[in-house]
Amino acid sequence: MAIDHSSIFFFPEHGFIMRSLGALSFPLFAYFITQGLKYTKDLQLYIIALVTCACVTQPLFNILFPDLHRLNDLYTLLFGLIILVLYERYGFHAFYLTLLLVFSNVVSIYIFIVFAIYFFHSRPGILLGVMIAFYLLVYFLSGSLYVLFGPVSVALMYSPSFHQGPRIPKTIQKYFYYVAYPGHFLIIILINSIRYPT
Repeated sequence: MAIDHSSIFFFPEHGFIMRSLGALSFPLFAYFITQGLKYTKDLQLYIIALVTCACVTQPLFNILFPDLHRLNDLYTLLFGLIILVLYERYGFHAFYLTLLLVFSNVVSIYIFIVFAIYFFHSRPGILLGVMIAFYLLVYFLSGSLYVLFGPVSVALMYSPSFHQGPRIPKTIQKYFYYVAYPGHFLIIILINSIRYPT
């Protein structure tokens, strides 16, 4: 996401390449969300951490994108997680909430990526097909060619090097994303304030 947002504000001439790389980010975040649901030792604390991060990020998101009038993408991931929790407890009726959230513009249609990864991660061929179909729909709705690179993220999800990750302490890895997500918005805002002082 940092690459995607950096291209918008700093490198528009490289927008297609950078935004194509950025298109990989949401499916990977969605993958981490489903893995978090599966392996977390404290689901309540996990959800509280996501809520906190989403709330901290929102003012920064509003500063950078004042014309969007929507919540940042972390809320889409958060509600995706919550609906999956409700699904595991109450069944498919939980997904009715998804339609309400999407049509009321609380979350984006990208919430369906969270569900696709949750249900089809053990069947990579089907997951890839679902992702291709989804991103073709997004391309049809948006006209943005770069989104078609989104399905490439499926290959990364099954890559051994992706799962090994960097050799840094697990505690740092655990909290890195909570800092990095709002942090990259803050850095862009600070750089913009220096480049275009008011």
